[in-house]
Amino acid sequence: MGHGSKGWYLHSVRRTALMAASLSIAVLGLPAGAWAQNSTGTAPTTTDTTTGATTTSATTPTVPPVTGPPALSVLRLRKTIVAEQGHARFMLGVKSKTVATVTATIKDAKTKTVVRTLTSSQDHIQGQVWFLVQAVNDQGYQLPAGDYTVSIVAKNSQGTSKPLTGKFLLSLIPPRGRLDGYTVPNLPAIARQLKIAPGGQLVTAVGVGGALVTAGLRRGDVITKINNLDVSTPGQWQAAIKTLPADAPMPIEYRRGATVVSAVLQVPPDWTPAPDYAATFKVLVKRNPQLGYMLANARNRIDVGKPDDAQKQLDAWSPAMKKTGIGQMLQGEILTAKNDLKGALAAYLKATTADPTLAPALLGEGLMLSRLDRTAEAVPVFQAAVAQDSGDAVGQAFLAYALVATNQNDAAIAAATTASTLDTKYDDGPIALGLAQIAMGQKAQGVASLKRGLLLMSDQARADQLIAENLEPNA
Repeated sequence: MGHGSKGWYLHSVRRTALMAASLSIAVLGLPAGAWAQNSTGTAPTTTDTTTGATTTSATTPTVPPVTGPPALSVLRLRKTIVAEQGHARFMLGVKSKTVATVTATIKDAKTKTVVRTLTSSQDHIQGQVWFLVQAVNDQGYQLPAGDYTVSIVAKNSQGTSKPLTGKFLLSLIPPRGRLDGYTVPNLPAIARQLKIAPGGQLVTAVGVGGALVTAGLRRGDVITKINNLDVSTPGQWQAAIKTLPADAPMPIEYRRGATVVSAVLQVPPDWTPAPDYAATFKVLVKRNPQLGYMLANARNRIDVGKPDDAQKQLDAWSPAMKKTGIGQMLQGEILTAKNDLKGALAAYLKATTADPTLAPALLGEGLMLSRLDRTAEAVPVFQAAVAQDSGDAVGQAFLAYALVATNQNDAAIAAATTASTLDTKYDDGPIALGLAQIAMGQKAQGVASLKRGLLLMSDQARADQLIAENLEPNA
C-alpha cells in the first residue's frame, strides 16, 4: 500500500481494468462505437500524439452511409458542476442527426479564451455522442472555478452543422489530501516477526519534516484509524485515504508497540509531489531486514515503474522468506507489472496455497484468471478474497465483473452495490453496477450508474472505450 491514494494495490488493479470494459462486448453483446477523443490538453486520450496511433474498440459497428448534412440537438450539460479541486470532470452529450465528426470547444466566459477542444472520431455513427471532459486546460492544469461556455459543431462530407451552445459554472470544493509516508498492510506474518498485534497499516517510511512526522508518527508505528475511519484491512485503507481533506486537521490513531496514541494530522493536497523513499529503504532494509520493510522496499520499486529492481530485491531474500505467502505474492505483483500473466498466476497460486487467508494474493489470483479468460474460475477466488477482506471495494467490484461475465447478474448487482457503498470515490463500483443493470435489461438505471462511474474516472482511454461500448448504444 504505497503513499497517497495510489499504492501498489490500485496500481496492480489498474493494469487489469480494461478487462472490465471488454466484458460489455464479450458478454453483454452491446454494439461498440468506433470512438476516440482528441484534446488540445495533456490529459490522457485514446490518440497517441507521438506515434499517431489510435486505440479502437474490440468490435467496430457497421457505419451507415452519410445521408445529408449534419445537425445537432439535445445538449446534455449540467448548469453547475461541483467537483473536488484536482479531480474535476463532467459529462457532455449531444445527439447527431447523421454520421459526423463532433467537436466541442470550451471557452472561459469572461476572457473568451479557448481552454479545451475535444473531437469525436471521423466515423462516429449517428445518435448520442458523449464526452467525458477532464476539466483541465490546454497545458493540463485544472480549470479554475468560474463560468464557461460550450460550442459544439458536427462536420461531414455534406457540410457543417450550426453550433449548439451552452454554459456551465464550475464550482470547486477543497482538494483531497495525500499522506507523505509509505505503508504496507500489517499482515499476520509481518506482525509476528515484529512481535506486534496484526491489522492496520505499518508505517515503513516517512517524509522528512512532513505531515506524519509533525503529527508524531515514526517508522514502525501502525495506523489503525484515520479521519475517523477504521483501517484494519487493506481494503478499508484504500477507501479511507481517498477521504483525506487537504490542509485541514483530522484525527489519526496509531499503535506504538502496545500503546494506542491519538493525534491530529494535516496533509498537503494530493498533487503535491511524493517523497522519494528509495534512499530511505536502501538503508532501512540493511538495518532491519524484516518482512514488512523488505516488502515495502520492493513495492516502492514497482510503484515507480521499476519491476526489475523489485525482482533483484526479492531474489536477495532468504529461500525461506521467498517461499512464504507474502514472498510469493510479491513475485506475482512483479510479474503482473511485467505483464507475465501466466507467471503471475502461478506465483499467486503458490501464495494462496501457503496462506489461504491472504486477501491481496487472492485478489491478484482472481485478476490473473480473468485476464487469462478463465473468468468462471475467478468467481470463487474473488469470493474468497472478499470473505477475507469484507471492506475491500476493489474485490467486490471485480467479483461483480466476473459475475456479469458468467451471467450471474443478481449477484453481480449485489457485489457492485457493496463496492459502491464501501468506497464512494472508486470508479469500478458504479461501472460494474451499470454493466450488470444493463445486462438485466435495466437500461435507465444502468446508464445512470455508468455515468456516475465515469465521473470518477481519470483514465481517459478506458472512459472512451466504456462510453463507446456501453453508454452511447444505450443512452
